[in-house]
Amino acid sequence: MQLFFNSFPLLTKVMKVTGTHILLILIFTNFSVARPSFAQELLNRPVSMNIKNKELGSVLDHISKEAKIRFTYVPKLIDMDQRISLVATKEKLSTVLDRLLKPLNINYEIEGEFIVLKREPGHSSRTNETNEAGLLKAVALADIALTGTVADEKGELLPGVSVVLKGTQRGTTTNAEGAFSFNVPDNKGVLVFSFVGYIAQEVEIGNKTAFTVRLAAESKSLNEVVVVGYGVQEKKTLTGAVSAVNEQQLRAVPTGDAAARLQGRVAGVTVITSSDPGGSSTVRVRGIGSINNNDPLYIVDGVPTNSGLTGINPNDVESMTVLKDASASAIYGSRAANGVIVVTTKRGKKGTLKLSFDARYGTQRSANHLDMMNSQELGELLWQRKRNAGLTPGGAGWADAQYGNGATPVIPDYIIPTAASASQVNESTYSYPTPYNGITKANKEGTNWFNEVTSVAPIQEYNLAVSGGGEKSNFAVSAGYLNQKGIIDYTGFNRYSLRANSDFTVTKWLKIGQTIGATLSDRLGFINTGTSNAGSPVAYAIRQHPLIPVYDIRGNFAGTKAAGTGNGQNPVANLYRAKDNLSRQMRIMGSVYAQIDFTPNLWFKSLVGIDYNITRAKIRTLADPEWTQTTNNNVLTESQRDIFQYNWTNTLNFNKTFQSAHTVNVLAGVEAIRNNDQIFTATRSTYPFTDLDYMVLDAGQKDVSNTGTFDEWALFSYFVRLNYDYKGKYLFEATTRRDASSRFAAANRGGTFPAFSVGWRLVEEPFLKGVTWLSDLKIRAGWGQNGNDNVGNYNAYTTYRAAGAESYYNISGTSSTKSDAGLHIYSLGNPAGQWESSTTTNLGLDVVLFNNKFEANLDIYNRRTTNMLYPDSRPDTWGAVVLPSINVGEMRNNGVDLILSYRNRIGKDLNFNIGANLSHYKNTVVRLNGNPNEIRYGNTLQNDVYTATTAGQPISSFYGYIVDGIFNTQEEVSAAPKYNPDINGRDTYSRPGVFKFRDVNGDGKVTTADRTFIGSPHPTLSYGLNLSVNYKNWDMTMFFQGITGNQVVNYFNRELLFTRNEGNYLKSRLYESWTPERFANGDKITLPITLTDDGNMQKPSTFFVESGAYLRMKDFQIGYALPAELTRKLHVDRLRVYFQSTNLFTVTKYSGLNPEVTEPNDGNKGVDTTVYPTPQIFMMGLNLNF
Repeated sequence: MQLFFNSFPLLTKVMKVTGTHILLILIFTNFSVARPSFAQELLNRPVSMNIKNKELGSVLDHISKEAKIRFTYVPKLIDMDQRISLVATKEKLSTVLDRLLKPLNINYEIEGEFIVLKREPGHSSRTNETNEAGLLKAVALADIALTGTVADEKGELLPGVSVVLKGTQRGTTTNAEGAFSFNVPDNKGVLVFSFVGYIAQEVEIGNKTAFTVRLAAESKSLNEVVVVGYGVQEKKTLTGAVSAVNEQQLRAVPTGDAAARLQGRVAGVTVITSSDPGGSSTVRVRGIGSINNNDPLYIVDGVPTNSGLTGINPNDVESMTVLKDASASAIYGSRAANGVIVVTTKRGKKGTLKLSFDARYGTQRSANHLDMMNSQELGELLWQRKRNAGLTPGGAGWADAQYGNGATPVIPDYIIPTAASASQVNESTYSYPTPYNGITKANKEGTNWFNEVTSVAPIQEYNLAVSGGGEKSNFAVSAGYLNQKGIIDYTGFNRYSLRANSDFTVTKWLKIGQTIGATLSDRLGFINTGTSNAGSPVAYAIRQHPLIPVYDIRGNFAGTKAAGTGNGQNPVANLYRAKDNLSRQMRIMGSVYAQIDFTPNLWFKSLVGIDYNITRAKIRTLADPEWTQTTNNNVLTESQRDIFQYNWTNTLNFNKTFQSAHTVNVLAGVEAIRNNDQIFTATRSTYPFTDLDYMVLDAGQKDVSNTGTFDEWALFSYFVRLNYDYKGKYLFEATTRRDASSRFAAANRGGTFPAFSVGWRLVEEPFLKGVTWLSDLKIRAGWGQNGNDNVGNYNAYTTYRAAGAESYYNISGTSSTKSDAGLHIYSLGNPAGQWESSTTTNLGLDVVLFNNKFEANLDIYNRRTTNMLYPDSRPDTWGAVVLPSINVGEMRNNGVDLILSYRNRIGKDLNFNIGANLSHYKNTVVRLNGNPNEIRYGNTLQNDVYTATTAGQPISSFYGYIVDGIFNTQEEVSAAPKYNPDINGRDTYSRPGVFKFRDVNGDGKVTTADRTFIGSPHPTLSYGLNLSVNYKNWDMTMFFQGITGNQVVNYFNRELLFTRNEGNYLKSRLYESWTPERFANGDKITLPITLTDDGNMQKPSTFFVESGAYLRMKDFQIGYALPAELTRKLHVDRLRVYFQSTNLFTVTKYSGLNPEVTEPNDGNKGVDTTVYPTPQIFMMGLNLNF
């Protein structure tokens, strides 16, 4: 392990500086800059306005947005309805406040980030109220002292909250620590707590003198600021299809993959999560738009990346915004055809220093199991199979190498390979001396291999964060550690993360800042590729023979080469020998920026970002002496991959409101991106020793193999966006981006991607002004184009390879190859290749009702991909070269996205929030190439394909035979079409008990021509449901996620129900298979007859296609925050403990381990190869804030 660290010499030096050192350096650096008076800086902020005859409340709202401050006041003392007219142009806030408030006899004070408004002594805002001096006098005479604290739903203390005794003017405001104290005459009153942006709460005094109050936030959906491309925008002015997920929602699910936390949270976004520790998720935005790459573009703090979100600590993320339609994402042009996910990490805020510590620890277990046979049941199945073949006990072909030759199967005492005999059994050791020819004592009860390779595994995570800021700077620093053992033995994942973000105001016109995140992650043991079950320890273990024990009598791993035991390997031994395999990834991602403010309305920003991804893997495949005779056939494979990408982005922004009605925002920019990707792999074998320090490449004696590749691409772009807003009522946005990509030839390198959208906020129209229950009503429409250049870096160019095999087509008509020196054509180029173009039309409706309590967002879209790149076809005379892709294909997606939310309060202490999102899409391939009958097959699994793509069908539709039940009688067989008749017209397959395949084309026989489309992996509906409840100090959240209308190919049933596997089978194969007796008795039959030769029934068919619909309780969490009086004694701001469960239950009819099928290849979507089981997670956690 130490030697492996040497692969990162820079990392080794960096790690010598502890996290504590880094935290202290950054904290004191920022605060040394931030010490000057924050209050003075606040009062010097420029304010401009032109307001005529508006309510005081509206004027304060305008100032609050303009100067980025917040006001607080006692409502009974300040009349917000009085009319004001005021004009100011870039005046200091202090000057504007003096001009505004002094004529109204209102004073103000600065408390933290708040401006507290107060009446001048001797003046009253309402004639029927006592003056403030009278109120102060009454308070002084009161004899009951009340104290308490006020916090938000998370427990964060709130300064500036108004606390008033109902029906009087007695009251106060909370201080910077969220605490209050004042006197009341008796205990019969009611306290009213109110704060801007929060729902007012009433609390009876009763016998209490100390209070802990939680205020629920009002829905701020109309004024929320949403991160969009190269900037931010108020949600109420959005015209594109944009969805945002906040920090609280993202923190709900304890997964190490940030992308996985989007699952079920955003309508139109499909996330297929990986169950193995450290695995990445597959994300699709609004379906699948191409047969090529369909991954969305990720933008992390202004840095674009094609490497997903692996290596990003999800706890560092503040928000994730999904740009779903072209009008929202066209600003990213050629890389945005599959949607854009904009990730914003946490930054510091002005105010006091904040320190938080989060910890959680728990256990994981497999959420599901398969019911496999024991040793006796497997013998009974083998005997049933012999009887079905017409064999007789003791006759030819009846004997079994393990279960004997009698009328019933007999479990052996020993497993004896053909190289040994029973006379060689040594009862003191139960093992023959040579491991390969080992005689092993049989496990008569049967080994449950699934239980042997899985176990309850711990998971723990710790995160420490410090943030703060002052007048001219802010910072946020965090460190995290995640340790997740796999529920598959000897597997696991570790991640160490550091992040430091900061911003500095150098002068009035210059701001600078940086964002840097670094992670080091290790995947241990079995490394799952996610594309096949061939090496999956779960799939491998389940089908092992139950007679084989895990260990022999001496405690060594057991295994055998004996006949009749399948492949006879030991899955536990294989996992143990892979425990030191390591895939290590170090990722550094960050940026620096400088912003020049020419005027308050015009500024320029330049940002340079990097994404450096370094991966090192060391995989040892060790000999298994209990199964392999050659005991020194040990193999070492080492690989390294370095991906380095940088971007330089320059933007110029103009934002100004004219005549208090016309708001114009213009963004213009230029961006350059370059990416290098280098891979090297080396393999050696035949190591006489397996010590970690000895197994290095130089020590390998045979099978020397070295491979390497280097790829690079570049992109240069310029773009412009115009936003126009007339009185917040009529909205318009237009975007154009021009990209030039190195992936295309010079003549076709450039692509232009325009988009526009409009919005109409009807709520601002006079005819709706009197509708008090309508908070907002907006209609949106958009059109735009995006591109897709993810088609390989050299599709435009003919490439050559030195030496190797050259293909040719000889005169006899045979395609052949021969080795020769020199350069040979490896792939043909297509210089005429162009961008794939994705055109999207979107119609949207946003409705907000009942004072922002209910919100609905509806989007209907049509997405059409043209010029889709598809592999060219050439005659064999071209030779065996890699053919280029050409622009011939077309694909279409139509869909609907719906988001619903409702929040309210029951009584004084119960707050709740209910949310739902639903999405539907329909995918259709319009054309692959010029041939309407062209079929593109999916991956081959054991010589068969299960998916195919053709015009008129969804991509990756399931393909095979239709099964119309089981033949029960010979008469049914005789009347049916013949299956694959030979030249004499004979059907050697059909018999009672086997599948009845449909003659689809009606030619009187069943052949490969009768294969057809038999199902779709695409759901008709995807949905997420969430409920959150807060009651006093208690909180609870429940989150459900599911899909319906899709199918799954249960490929693993081919292994567990048919003789593709010679090991173990599902119990149902013994008890529910067709037999003449079961048919005659009317017993339950769900499976065909079991036969020694059942290859025809293994063919892809509707038998393997099952409903993939499911509803999963993705997350459940219940927490309790200690009362403020206790936290004050502990000198902390907040202390919360909670219990959390993930994947608590799943409702589904699917018979496999997990209906959520992980398959990153869209051409093989929905085929379940059972790579890794889904874990159930149970955790206890602690949130601590200082």
